[in-house]
Amino acid sequence: MPTDNVINRNFEDLFSNPVRYEIPFFQRGYAWEQRQWKKLLEDLNNEVIEIVENNNFDNEEHFFGPIVVLEKRSTHPSLKRFLVIDGQQRITTSYLFLAIIKKHLETKSHLSTNAQEYIGELKTLLINNVSGNDDYLKLKVFSTKGDRLPTYKTIFSQNPNSPYLVDDQLLYNPTTNKIDEFERYISKQIKNYDVPQLWQLYKAITKSLKIVWIPLDEDKDDAQAIFESLNDAGMPLSASELLCNYIFRPLTNDATNEHEKLHNEKWLAARKEVGENYFEEYLRDLFSIGEKKRVGKERRMYVHFKIKNKKLSEASAKDTLDRIFDYTNVYNEINKPLEYSFSSVDIKKILIAIKSTNMNSIYPFLMALLKSKEKEAINEKETIELLRETYVLLVRRKIAKLPVTKYDTFFPSLLDKIINEPNKIKAFHTQIQTEQLWVSDQVFQDAFLTKEIYNSRELNFSRLVLQEIDKHMHPFGELPDYSTIHTIEHILPQTLDNHWKNYLINDALNINLPTITNTLGNLSLNSVPANSSFGQKPFVQKQLEYTISSALARDVKDRAEPWNIQAIEERGRDLSKIALKVWKWNV
Repeated sequence: MPTDNVINRNFEDLFSNPVRYEIPFFQRGYAWEQRQWKKLLEDLNNEVIEIVENNNFDNEEHFFGPIVVLEKRSTHPSLKRFLVIDGQQRITTSYLFLAIIKKHLETKSHLSTNAQEYIGELKTLLINNVSGNDDYLKLKVFSTKGDRLPTYKTIFSQNPNSPYLVDDQLLYNPTTNKIDEFERYISKQIKNYDVPQLWQLYKAITKSLKIVWIPLDEDKDDAQAIFESLNDAGMPLSASELLCNYIFRPLTNDATNEHEKLHNEKWLAARKEVGENYFEEYLRDLFSIGEKKRVGKERRMYVHFKIKNKKLSEASAKDTLDRIFDYTNVYNEINKPLEYSFSSVDIKKILIAIKSTNMNSIYPFLMALLKSKEKEAINEKETIELLRETYVLLVRRKIAKLPVTKYDTFFPSLLDKIINEPNKIKAFHTQIQTEQLWVSDQVFQDAFLTKEIYNSRELNFSRLVLQEIDKHMHPFGELPDYSTIHTIEHILPQTLDNHWKNYLINDALNINLPTITNTLGNLSLNSVPANSSFGQKPFVQKQLEYTISSALARDVKDRAEPWNIQAIEERGRDLSKIALKVWKWNV
């Protein structure tokens, strides 16, 4: 990085002439939040405005950080063009702040004869006086990643006349966009400022905020590499943002702007499809397909991709984007099975059940399997059978409290090992036996007597187990509405009152009682209103008051006294036989 032209500058200097400060494609959009906005406003008031003498803001300095830029050839003869490599958040915030001040001055211009003068000065700083078929040229600072339109609206309070408007409107959400959020925050803070106070704030930003101007040499400096190293000291990019930058590096073309179209139609579309909160986990699972081990979280995912694609070509980058978009449908089917429609009811039912096991480490296998079915590399019957056996494996190991760490190495490449076998279920069983993941009927059945089925942190799984057993206990398949009887009832209360302590006699002193209380034999299903009334009631009274809507509750009503550890274990053995039928290996 060159140091010959490094100088101190202020924002009045940066914005005085026609110029375009573009946020490069490899940077994130505007991301500052209230914490940063609050600190900036406090610094301006406390460290500049309150101590300035005679409003001489040229003599007050507040260091605001570096801005690293790379000058590029401009397509417009009257505009200098710079890419902002570092300092994007600072320059964008200052630019927007001045625009918001201008708006407030406009609403109060009738209160001061100087207001129009200040508004004119700000317009000169904010707006490029250029003409053409793209109003975005009037902006001095903008990012293409969903921020260009809200920036323009902040300056001009209207939409631009631009060939990019339609695409930008698809990206723009005023309720979530950080630029709109910033305007709302600052407007609230300065709504009671009078014209002289607004003028002071404007001068504090343009004259007293000092930045270190660091220009790069396009022939010598790797802008993205410098940005990544500098970024670690600020608001670090997420793994998905780093990945986006890396993928688009061979695609960025200022002449065609094809990268913007790919970014909108592939990358952003994929992110929208799976949801912002799930996007990095989705990428992690996608890149894990076929690997020896599930890819690590966060930046380890990004590093993995870079190592696998050290020389990413334009064609490979486009293929990667196609793949990222292409797998979103199967990921959503796995991750949100209740929300998506399926051509196969059986597949949906199994995926809902698998989701309840909370075993996300199997996602790479499930994604590969469903995509193979979609491409007709495997038929629907085989897909359902493999999903069913996977479900049985997950439930058996979870009930038996067996280690699941091996899933990270077992599942990512599993489909590759079985897809070409004539008997895929047999091949699946061979694999889980080879990896010592098999759970025998005896181990599974014994677990119901000694392992806790009720877990307050995994209630969905606890309900799944009880509901599936309950279904198999109903004659003629006439099932209740489980959405109304989804509350888990402990027949023997988790906390014992004096009645229950006296009732249990020596069992009340058993050190294993807390665990036994949460085993299958002591659990039932009831409706929420009914369950709230049972509590510490005696066993006989509970029997009388239990409804018959669930087969598990009816079973309790038929049990004889006393309700103690022996009775719980006996009922547990009875129910475990049903569980063996529910989660039976297809051998």
